Amino acid sequence: MHQRRILYIIAIGLIAFLVLNYNDMSQQDNLPVITREEILNDFQKESGEIWVNFPGNFSGTSGDLFYVGKQVADQPVTTVYKIYSNETGNLAYGVHDQWDNVKLPENRFETYHLVKGDWEKSRK
Repeated sequence: MHQRRILYIIAIGLIAFLVLNYNDMSQQDNLPVITREEILNDFQKESGEIWVNFPGNFSGTSGDLFYVGKQVADQPVTTVYKIYSNETGNLAYGVHDQWDNVKLPENRFETYHLVKGDWEKSRK
């Protein structure tokens, strides 16, 4: 009799977990996103040496960060951008921080370099 109760508790816990997990997944599917392509298009008209770093877990939702680097006076400058939800509920991004003399390691990010007006993904 004691084993049957344990099985019922496990079954109820498993069902509850699956229901909650399904609800979280369906809510995430409805969230607005800003895609990598949209961000890259926004920075495509920049001049000089420029690169964009996306973290591996970048989803384009509110709260995500991405990094834009430039060479300024022979020194790298990395600008941190944060995606946020504006007053109308749409997503936008703005400057969150700026780091002088910092270039993020390409092997830890999905990195794109602007070369002659086109974005090239780094293969490092």
